[in-house]
Amino acid sequence: MSPRIRTAAAPHARARSSLARIQTIRLLALVPALIAAVINTGYQYLAALRAVGGIEDGDWRDHLIAGLGLNYAEPSWLDIITAGLVHVLPVLVTALIVGGVWEQAFAIVRRRRRESGLLVIAVLMTLLMPPAVSMAHLAFGMSFAIIFGKAIFGGEGKTFLNPAVLGAAVLLISFPTALAGHPLWTGIVGYAGTRAFALYAGSGGEALAAAGIDGWHALLGNVQGMMGTTSLVAIALGGAVLVATRIASWRLILGQLLGLVTAVALCNAFGEGAGIATLAWHWHLLLGGFAFGAVFLATDPASSASTNAGRWVQGLIVGALVVMIRVGNPAHPDGAILAVLMGSVLAPLIDQVVVWFNVRKRARAHG
Repeated sequence: MSPRIRTAAAPHARARSSLARIQTIRLLALVPALIAAVINTGYQYLAALRAVGGIEDGDWRDHLIAGLGLNYAEPSWLDIITAGLVHVLPVLVTALIVGGVWEQAFAIVRRRRRESGLLVIAVLMTLLMPPAVSMAHLAFGMSFAIIFGKAIFGGEGKTFLNPAVLGAAVLLISFPTALAGHPLWTGIVGYAGTRAFALYAGSGGEALAAAGIDGWHALLGNVQGMMGTTSLVAIALGGAVLVATRIASWRLILGQLLGLVTAVALCNAFGEGAGIATLAWHWHLLLGGFAFGAVFLATDPASSASTNAGRWVQGLIVGALVVMIRVGNPAHPDGAILAVLMGSVLAPLIDQVVVWFNVRKRARAHG
């Protein structure tokens, strides 16, 4: 005797787990990356300002920092943190305001309470932005993230894409100059960590050395780039929290790393003698947004595979896609966001295939 009614979607029943708990832990895991973003953004800005001897005609951030009288010649920790907050806080506040307006609008239309999770989406969007991002572009990306990445599917727990990934991807596709086409530091020409691939493609490792990019600085996050993606140490701390609390799957994270290493090995073996195809795997890990995407974006419970085998497969696909995008288009700022987005789209299909194989296997075992 079995009921004829079957659930069409997973009930998401899990002991000691709730959406509020998951979002709280994800937010706590992002704190190290957020702190690193403030410190590194302030340091890199003041260093670039020192290199050019100051600027006279910049944007509102430059005028605000100049008005605060920060010492860029010999900056103190207070100067560095203040300069970082001038860049990070406006982006975060704008993302929260824009997202909050859309959340409230949908709550009124649907006659229900506002959902949680906005703060996590806003922090992720902030960390995926360059310090000099246009607030208009940010507002567009955040609006797209909330409307088409969350609200249109019915809200939290019913989406299959990470809203922040979708918002950042739309900015990359719709406005190619929004995140990479202009200098990350308005009025200050400098190298970005995500542009390191273009530098290497043009002149090899010498270009990275000339830009002051080495393994140790890249590990700590002392390089220019998208605000939250530079420090592998900070990302690893957050990843440890997610894995320890079982919010993120270690299989998915390790699968992405294996996919990246395998794709790099194939490129090194069969690629041409110059360009990104010859770049070592550890540089792919240290530079750009791969580590951030692997830990905080691809592991979103709503947009990742739910079967263990599916997590391995999704991870391998995402890691390989990152390398393919970087090698195929080194001028692109990074392949992590697009790779994670494509992996999330494939996740339901991957799970379906895994379940189908398991059903067939059990059917054969029982005759």
